[in-house]
Amino acid sequence: MRRVGIDVGGTFTDVVMFDEGGGSVLTTKVPTTPADPTVGALDGLRAILALSGAAAEDIGFIGHGTTIATNMVIEGKGAKTGLITTRGFRDILELRRAWRHDRADLYDLFFEAPRELVPRRLRAEVTERTLHDGTIETALDEDGLMETVNAMIEDGVEAIALVFLNSPANAANERRALELARERVNRAFITGSIEVNPEIMEYERTSTTAVNAILGPRCATYATQFTDKVRDLGIRADIYFMQSNGGLTSPEAVAGKPVTLLESGPAGGVTAVARLCERMGVAGAICGDMGGTSFDVSLVRGGRPEMRNESELHSYTVRCPNIDIISIGAGGGSIAHIDEAGGVRIGPESAGADPGPACYGRGGTRPTVTDCNLVLGHVDPTSFIGGDFALDRAAAETAIRTHLAEPLGVTVEEAALTVRQVANALMAQAMRLVTVERGYDPRDFVYVPYGGAGPVHAVDLARELDVPTVVLPPMPGVFSAFGMLVSDMKNDTQASIVENVSDLDADRLNAVFADLEKAAAAPMRAAGLADTDIVIERRADCQYLGQGQTMPVSVAPGTLDAAGVGAIGRDFQEEHRRHWNFDIEGRPVRIVNARVTAIGKVGAFLSPPARKRNGEALAPAGTARVHFDDGIAEVPRYRRDDLCIGDRVEGPLVVEELSSRIAIASGDALEVMDDATIVITVGKR
Repeated sequence: MRRVGIDVGGTFTDVVMFDEGGGSVLTTKVPTTPADPTVGALDGLRAILALSGAAAEDIGFIGHGTTIATNMVIEGKGAKTGLITTRGFRDILELRRAWRHDRADLYDLFFEAPRELVPRRLRAEVTERTLHDGTIETALDEDGLMETVNAMIEDGVEAIALVFLNSPANAANERRALELARERVNRAFITGSIEVNPEIMEYERTSTTAVNAILGPRCATYATQFTDKVRDLGIRADIYFMQSNGGLTSPEAVAGKPVTLLESGPAGGVTAVARLCERMGVAGAICGDMGGTSFDVSLVRGGRPEMRNESELHSYTVRCPNIDIISIGAGGGSIAHIDEAGGVRIGPESAGADPGPACYGRGGTRPTVTDCNLVLGHVDPTSFIGGDFALDRAAAETAIRTHLAEPLGVTVEEAALTVRQVANALMAQAMRLVTVERGYDPRDFVYVPYGGAGPVHAVDLARELDVPTVVLPPMPGVFSAFGMLVSDMKNDTQASIVENVSDLDADRLNAVFADLEKAAAAPMRAAGLADTDIVIERRADCQYLGQGQTMPVSVAPGTLDAAGVGAIGRDFQEEHRRHWNFDIEGRPVRIVNARVTAIGKVGAFLSPPARKRNGEALAPAGTARVHFDDGIAEVPRYRRDDLCIGDRVEGPLVVEELSSRIAIASGDALEVMDDATIVITVGKR
């Protein structure tokens, strides 16, 4: 069977094919088609089939990651959505609550809030009321609900979000509203908070459900069209979509809960890093994914990606389990410019896939990070994407000269070096956010760079943070697509509890976890997985009484007794102390949510076979002119395909491959491991 991974990025769509029989790996890149991402994804699938010579019936697995959901929210191109809520709470979305320490714009005097998720004229109220303890004070006004729903449909609404007050305590009214609306209306996507985020705190729950509604029609159409077009190619493979939690799910699940697609693409790369760490016996890694549009950084600790239950996207709060990824606008296509004060800035605007950086020769005229790296020798104009995509150095120099060098009164190379240094500083700061500011020492981790531009900056970033080792994985330019092949299925379920640990009855908690485990494992069993291939993980969201945010704590498997429940509180206090460096003596610990994740084992780390040297000496393929910190140097140039297991080479040198190049300075050294990874020991400066 051949497995295919597809990652639709902002600039390129990456495709990887792994032959489970022969162990061979093939990769390709095609331009992303923003107007219709399915076109680029299908172009990539056709290209990998042609490259491999495989027949459509040879494909048995397709894993797909996409940025479609993220882009729709940021660009405001989702479905026309209506919100129906409890009478008196029409304006709950106007809270726009966000925690102070997560706000990068906290002191921005010119900050402009993004537009409303749902315009006020499309927000309506119905009569119903559930109290905080779950008592239904007022039953649902069913006639009033349907009048409201029908009015929204007549207004052209494509999706409706139903969010009733206190539904996590008792979902009866909201569940009845969903039943009625779906029974009598088939022209709109209808979603409810009890299905998307059954959790206390009205604003966050409403915001998340509204985002799910906004994404619903388009994502459902995308999943259906992609599946249908794959079938039209004669491929009958199992198709899975990557979720933001780092797990795969079916197209049908995506159609019902598309909010899980946010951060879909970056999650694939982090999952692949976790698999790589597991294979190498490495406990912790900093993951750096630098593509054409952004730099995404995250942490793998104890062999698992760091997770969070809440994130902000374009200042909108979204609650669903996702890998803790920090993204900044510092990708290869990020545009460099001079601000009003005369300083060099990078992003957040990107040249994207069309027209792309100036060196792509597609009409781009403004300088990007890639243009600057090309001028400095960190990108090779003739070997980019295997030589199939020649880069125009003259166009890059013209863009840098016009927009940067001449206004600054410096040479083209000096301007390019400034842009590279600014990009490095931005990325190093993002790496500190997931390590130092979370209570971790970067020196205790290895750095794993990937994405087309990831290796280009890797050694500089590691040196900046005193990270001693860089691990360059196989196929770094398409590593996120590779992650689609090695990931498992995942399904998250949760239930609201809201009770102090000291008062919580063990039998009640055991019953809640039992129900969640059954629901979480259901999709895996439906897909034909045996119980032995399903792993259950349990967590509890805890906080000190009076706190606003929660922290997740692992819960032991099996039946809990009173001591087991008490251990949850103690574990929370320990984690709180580690993360925030203090605890609150005498303050009760409260459990807010019980969570269960079911993991269906469908993936395993696949490694392309590494070459062994048969007596021949390693020789460079040529030389390269590269700008290092101490100036320009002519250094040996090696092709990665020529490196073999056990090869050890000291810098300065460059190693290039299909879509990337890494430069190693004097004092650094690389070694090729038996799983085709390259381990770089970073010297001191």
